[in-house]
Amino acid sequence: MIEKVTDQLIRALGELDETQVIICVKTLLENGVDRFCIQSLLNEGMKRVGALYETGEYFIADLIVSGMIYKNVLELPRMRYVPKLGERVAGRVLVGTAEGDVHDIGKDLLKSVLSANGFDVYDLGTDVPPKTFVSESTRLQPDIIAISGVMTVAVSAMARTIQALSDANLRDRVKVIVGGMCMSEELSREIGADAYSPDPLEGVAVCKNFLLKTS
Repeated sequence: MIEKVTDQLIRALGELDETQVIICVKTLLENGVDRFCIQSLLNEGMKRVGALYETGEYFIADLIVSGMIYKNVLELPRMRYVPKLGERVAGRVLVGTAEGDVHDIGKDLLKSVLSANGFDVYDLGTDVPPKTFVSESTRLQPDIIAISGVMTVAVSAMARTIQALSDANLRDRVKVIVGGMCMSEELSREIGADAYSPDPLEGVAVCKNFLLKTS
């Protein structure tokens, strides 16, 4: 039964069927399936949406809908991260979409999944100039900065942001992870980022790994 429901969940998200997604998630929770496992299944569904977008069958509006469904699932009571008494926050992450880009889908998804995994997340919004990343990093002292982008203009903006952090002597105190449709593993290395993430769950894993290495 569980295997059937997991397949239904992935298919429902790929088809943007929020009602069915919620039903599947609740069924899995009632049968003791771990919320992190459910997040992984949601991620598989999001990959299907992304594949359909790349082939032209889905459009940007469909990506937005899939992101809203994902976020709504993470808001379900048993999917939320609830810290135990005295438990330390996983880490502090500053997120924002690079200057010149107003797309917030990837940023918002990463923010939701980070929050669901116990991170303290500060959202700078979209079209964030390098100087804002610098000033807010100085003020908030995050462990990690996550920069998202969809448009190609975001690549150079990410590079300028990383350089600005270096010029402000902040680069050795904060890790930078980049992601989004404009980015790749190779490009991330070229602009000097510490890591690249193609999806929210991997982004969380990267952030956790950063903290393990610095603890």
